[in-house]
Amino acid sequence: MKRSILVILSCFFVVALTARYGFAQSESSIKGKTLYTNKCQFCHGIRGDGKGPAAEPLLRHPADFTDPKFWQEDVVEKIDVTIKNGKEMMPAFDLKPDEIKAITWYISHTFKKETQYNK
Repeated sequence: MKRSILVILSCFFVVALTARYGFAQSESSIKGKTLYTNKCQFCHGIRGDGKGPAAEPLLRHPADFTDPKFWQEDVVEKIDVTIKNGKEMMPAFDLKPDEIKAITWYISHTFKKETQYNK
């Protein structure tokens, strides 16, 4: 009897944690997608390939998030610094740390190819 209650409580705990983590991740994804759409997509494009409608006239094209070379360095820091300080033609954005984290999460989970996670 005690073992059955323990198993049931363990299952409940795992389900509760999974549901909470899934909600937080989807909330971050929605926030990141909204911020990306409003702040980044015009230059970086819907596909994250740096070919947004505003990219063509720029002297240097925006970063291509689908390029494996983009993911070779500390990407979280690279995105964080670039958003805060700007880079070349990209202006600095005054975003909160959680907003930058949400954009970074969205970019890395939307445009980074699956095989690149294993590197």
